[in-house]
Amino acid sequence: MKKLLLLLLIVKFFQPINAEAQIVNKVIAVINNEVITQQDVDRLLSVLYAQYVHEYKGDELLEKMEEVRKDILKRMIEDKLILSRAKELDIKVAEKEIKEKLELVKGGFARERDFLDTLDAQGVTLANLKDRYRDQILIKKIVDWEIKTRVTVLPSEITEYYEAHREQFKQGEKYRVRHILVKADNTVAFVLSKIEIRNVYNKLVKGKDFSELARKYSEGPNKDQGGDMGYIGPGEMLDELDTAIFKLKPGEYSDIIKTNIGYHIVKVEDIAHSGYLSLEQVQKNIKAFIFQRKFQKKLTEWLAELSKNAYISLK
Repeated sequence: MKKLLLLLLIVKFFQPINAEAQIVNKVIAVINNEVITQQDVDRLLSVLYAQYVHEYKGDELLEKMEEVRKDILKRMIEDKLILSRAKELDIKVAEKEIKEKLELVKGGFARERDFLDTLDAQGVTLANLKDRYRDQILIKKIVDWEIKTRVTVLPSEITEYYEAHREQFKQGEKYRVRHILVKADNTVAFVLSKIEIRNVYNKLVKGKDFSELARKYSEGPNKDQGGDMGYIGPGEMLDELDTAIFKLKPGEYSDIIKTNIGYHIVKVEDIAHSGYLSLEQVQKNIKAFIFQRKFQKKLTEWLAELSKNAYISLK
């Protein structure tokens, strides 16, 4: 829908139109009974120009804006094709629907006067805004009616996709970690803690059991379990510990690691895959993906058919 709903514009997309611009404004495309004016294209271009002028310079900016201009015109033609089809089917938009849309926008302002002043400052009348909202709603209605309601996803398609793309649903590795912590909260404590953790490290080098040392020396929350923290994944520990842990192999322990809470030694006991997410866990996401893919395909085909049967004149 993002590709098509160019008329989903909010107030900031409009730019002031002076008298001179109104005089030179011209029709640049006719689609059935719908028209696109130079002014329509320029309003959108001005918004994008304000963004791109900070990213591109000179000829590169000119080339980028020409590329964008062609893309805008293409998309506006598609919108007009859809609007033409909506009118052909006599699809209506109730004033209540437009009012609801307006009220939603007004809700972003402290007072209605602020809303009206903003419109006035941008050279947009309330009637202009209502017309654009009417077009938005028409586009949504016709696309829902002609395309969305005709797209279905079968349970068998979800299962087939899951089986064919199993690797997408594989969970990352988890490391079973043991941890020794000697805490410190000031300069003196860090000096003393470093001496203590060095003593523990030397015992490890001499072959002492990590879990026994953790029970005896660690001040961490898992000391009574021999420092066993269970299986953890990236991002679950302090950054300094993360960096060390996920470089280790099973049976290896780290060098002494300093953090803002003290000194640490970590050991990796085991590395395990958490397995795969079940079909039940991912079927909603798969269904949404397949639906969107089918929807886009039908939409493209539908637009091609509308274009084939339409009168399109580029001035």
